[in-house]
Amino acid sequence: MKKLFLLPLCLLLLSTSCTNVKPKRGISQAEQGNLDLLSEARTIVDMISTRELNAETCERELSNLKSDYQLVTPQNIELESIKRDGQKILDESFNARLSLHSVLGVLPSNCRLKIKELNLLIRASEDFVGAHYYDDKQISAESIKFPEQPIPVYEASAYRPYHVGAGIDPNAKFEFKNGDIMITKGVSFVSSTISEIAKPRSLFSHIVFVHVDQKTKEVTTMESYVGKGVGIYSIEDALRNENARILVLRPKDSALASKAADYMYNKVVELKKKKKFIPYDYALDFEDNSKLSCEEVAFDSFKHVSDGKFIIPEIMSNITMDDDAFLKRIGIKKGFMMVPADMETDTRFDIALDWTDYRLVRDSWRKDAVLGEMFRWITDNNYKIRENMTSIAAKAIWSTRYIPGLWTMMSRLSGIPKDFTKDVPSITISTMASLKTIGNILLPVVVKADQEYYEKNGKWMSTEMLRESLEKFRQTDPKNLHKVFRARQ
Repeated sequence: MKKLFLLPLCLLLLSTSCTNVKPKRGISQAEQGNLDLLSEARTIVDMISTRELNAETCERELSNLKSDYQLVTPQNIELESIKRDGQKILDESFNARLSLHSVLGVLPSNCRLKIKELNLLIRASEDFVGAHYYDDKQISAESIKFPEQPIPVYEASAYRPYHVGAGIDPNAKFEFKNGDIMITKGVSFVSSTISEIAKPRSLFSHIVFVHVDQKTKEVTTMESYVGKGVGIYSIEDALRNENARILVLRPKDSALASKAADYMYNKVVELKKKKKFIPYDYALDFEDNSKLSCEEVAFDSFKHVSDGKFIIPEIMSNITMDDDAFLKRIGIKKGFMMVPADMETDTRFDIALDWTDYRLVRDSWRKDAVLGEMFRWITDNNYKIRENMTSIAAKAIWSTRYIPGLWTMMSRLSGIPKDFTKDVPSITISTMASLKTIGNILLPVVVKADQEYYEKNGKWMSTEMLRESLEKFRQTDPKNLHKVFRARQ
């Protein structure tokens, strides 16, 4: 399948079509019940090429654009326009995000934050368009055997078209560079926890640091996982790792990036020779590099080789939840903290590739809605996770990990991976079990509502509608939910 590449020419050539013809704002069209996403995306490219969006105007203009994209609802989008112009909308939408990324460096921090929020809304519109234009059967991640799937990006014809950045040949096999950073979105309740916990919320949950051997050209990744710590994986395994979306970011300072990737790769290899490894950092302490989370692998690498001068990301997200007990359960602290999506708006990186699995967009949005509402109920309705038989059993089973024969059997019965490192806190195990239990109660609710709406209207729900369906369910005072998740008494 042909890969798509649309360079925003308006950024390079101030042609007559770019400067003299300005598309109508989508807000007026939305008021008439028809939001023109193609026009909206072209408006963004036009505003940036003509410098209408600049440091002085960005606060106002980005707020207007956010208001426009917040109107992407089934009521404001016509299926006919999606079926007719779906590919054009997706192409121009990518161009719009490239254009926004190109001006990050000249905008104040408050406007860069607004671009992060706008990116979320634009991607939501792309997912809505892609799910209807391609009309792929929407399936759950649990139904896919990912190791047996065609390799995303490399086996392009097996998937829907993806986009590449400026200067990259769209017709050639994509080539990773040493030091590339790949941010991805997994499709699980744990992934949704990461993407929903920070402000603003995001559509990414994992960071992959890429290494390319200068002699052999072998492409591998350096990643850290709960229960495993830091390891080296083949790029093929990384690309097939339960991803709903993949964004490859390329450092502008290629020499520094290469040095950073080589540093971490050599460190992991040398430790492995000594039968040692870097454990996962459950405390998320970015000052201590003896343990590393997925974000800290690239963070520590760039910090180390630059003697502390190159710190990623430029702007961190904010954890605003006040429930310290819950934050402790998931290993997060209140305040500013790096999350994977922060890298998308780091001006020192270019967008190299953007890939989406449109079969999984509904599953991803539904699980995000579940975790997003859970967090809102904790904050707004004083909800608390209750210990239940599943979470208690998980902790009890985990306590057998130091007994080899017994642990083999208990691992098989519980589903906890046998090769989990023994340093995983028991609270992490019980929390993962609780999230899965609560998620398995709430997910069928949102799936049913989404599916019924689609069958009646021929369109999928917006993310706000998904969340509203969960709130309606909560208000029915469901007994099965209250056993594991309810307001404090």
